[in-house]
Amino acid sequence: SNGFVLEIGPGVGTGSTLAIQEGLQGHKNPLHITVDIRDYMMIKPTAPWWHLVIGDSRRPHTAVDVVKISPRVKAGLIFIDTDHHYDQMKAELPVWELFASSETVWLFHDVMMWGAYNHMNDAIKEFAAENKWHFEIWRTETHGLGRMHK
Repeated sequence: SNGFVLEIGPGVGTGSTLAIQEGLQGHKNPLHITVDIRDYMMIKPTAPWWHLVIGDSRRPHTAVDVVKISPRVKAGLIFIDTDHHYDQMKAELPVWELFASSETVWLFHDVMMWGAYNHMNDAIKEFAAENKWHFEIWRTETHGLGRMHK
């Protein structure tokens, strides 16, 4: 990884945020930018390379706020765990593609909801097909995990 992780939808900060922080420990050039529509975080990282951007993940102006922080435009990992609905995902993906390169891996939480297929996957599949990405439901346990890459 290039050390830049873009996290969209951290919730209270006790899950993916902590895992990303742990994964970036010791990286020679870490950058972790977290985006959410409101600050719901109960736990916030103290690392100087972590930043919180408050804004609607469906709106391009939120991505502009991320660009202001990031000296590197392309993320190694984009992790999305926001509202798990088709329309939300359909609106988000074009906004965050600005930060993707052929080396970027996208992860999507909650591709399965209580073991059932989540229709947000349809928006991801459409986006992947239109933009030459490969999407797969990578893990089906609990809420599942989707992965998209070139």
